[in-house]
Amino acid sequence: MFAHKSEEILIRTRRNIFGPAAGGNPSIFAGTGLDFSELKEYAYGDDVRNINWKVTAREQTPFVNVFNEERELNIVCVFLESGSIFFGSKRFKQEVMAEALSLISYSALKNDDKVSTLVFSDKEEFFLPPTRAMGSLNLTVPEVLGRDPLGKQVDYAKLVEYINSRIRRRSLIFLIGDFYGEEIDLSLLARHEVYAVIVRDRFEENPSLTGEIELFDAQTLASSELQLTPALARRYAKAIEARDKKLQEHLLAHRIMSTKLYTDEEPFVKLSALFRGGRR
Repeated sequence: MFAHKSEEILIRTRRNIFGPAAGGNPSIFAGTGLDFSELKEYAYGDDVRNINWKVTAREQTPFVNVFNEERELNIVCVFLESGSIFFGSKRFKQEVMAEALSLISYSALKNDDKVSTLVFSDKEEFFLPPTRAMGSLNLTVPEVLGRDPLGKQVDYAKLVEYINSRIRRRSLIFLIGDFYGEEIDLSLLARHEVYAVIVRDRFEENPSLTGEIELFDAQTLASSELQLTPALARRYAKAIEARDKKLQEHLLAHRIMSTKLYTDEEPFVKLSALFRGGRR
């Protein structure tokens, strides 16, 4: 089953990236590689997106990062493995995440950039070192599709620590997951350029069931019975909305671009819109 599904995803993403519909764009995201060089005081005409806000706050005068341009980007795709991705009313979130990872990776490899793949829960579950080999997707896509995420949770503090200790060079970091974890703080990833691809199912945000139901927590593996009323469903939906608003405020505060990708949507369309919307 996983072999068939992974081949289906690989064929579809190859067609999107390499087929005639892809047009003349070398990838679904644009831009040259950036290698940090130095800091300098802001001058009229400098790109405000390069302002180093931490140094600016400390010195009380604007400073910008100066970069050496280089052709090659260093790209890291992080597949966030938790029990909650094993769900979907249209397609499983795990499958949509795998397709997003495939699209980003193929696009980068077509642009002759190096790509590394990390599967992370509260520890490293799988890591493929940087490569330019197109055939690497024949390993990574079946790997992420075939994994059993039940009973696992993402520890974001450990994830940030891992990335900063393992990935020394300034990189493009793509975090792909449903972002349902507690205490999500990505502020210490500031030296990297970070994108968040938030994969959700519409039903889990707005459940339409009523009556007595049995709930199964895919992260802790605990189960319980609940009488779900329309009022309780509305309170649940509002709680999810409030949590997501806090998450979006955090991402914006730390200049992390994001998109929400639902299981009934076309990943190529949403990711193209995100990456062509401009890099920070």
